Amino acid sequence: MYYYTGDVPTAALIVSPSLNGEPLTVNAADTAEVLLTAPDGDEITTLTGTIAEDDVQVTFPATTVFTDPGIYTLTILIDYDAGGIQQADPVRLVVDDTSAQWATLALTRDQWVDARTMEDALLYELLELSKVQILEYAPALADGVAVPLQYRLAQIVQAKNVYNSSLVDAGSGDIGNDTFTLRPFPLDWQVKQMLRPRRGTPVVG
Repeated sequence: MYYYTGDVPTAALIVSPSLNGEPLTVNAADTAEVLLTAPDGDEITTLTGTIAEDDVQVTFPATTVFTDPGIYTLTILIDYDAGGIQQADPVRLVVDDTSAQWATLALTRDQWVDARTMEDALLYELLELSKVQILEYAPALADGVAVPLQYRLAQIVQAKNVYNSSLVDAGSGDIGNDTFTLRPFPLDWQVKQMLRPRRGTPVVG
């Protein structure tokens, strides 16, 4: 589940609380406290949590809490009726930019099939890392100029390259999720050509 800046979700977010990958047992008599941390570190306390069977229903306020794009961290604290307090593993929520100046998760998944099964936060981090690399190499844009299409497409191609290179174990060359480590990958010639296309050599007749 991901959102866009300015969204005011009307449906509750259903979270299955877990700790170290193992589900936490909750009961109707227990209570849940919810904290949302914005990308800049600000804490948002206007969300509420309700125990519903084995899950926590997180309800958003009537005004948006998603003012900036980035990865928000949702923390749930379970206060057990029988005694004891337990914090669940944090949940990362992606908030995409509505301006669509750069590649969104939706555009990326439309262009890149493998991204459709990728976790939102991981895909967002890949796109952000790729954006930094694109900006370092591409011609600088004047203030107020929209991000060109080729920049967005190059961002997606570079994200794919970073992902594929991070799946390869440097020692064995094996590919698989168990060996995944996110690391930068230099822009290849295809991406560079998208950003700074070479002009053909004039032919003298």
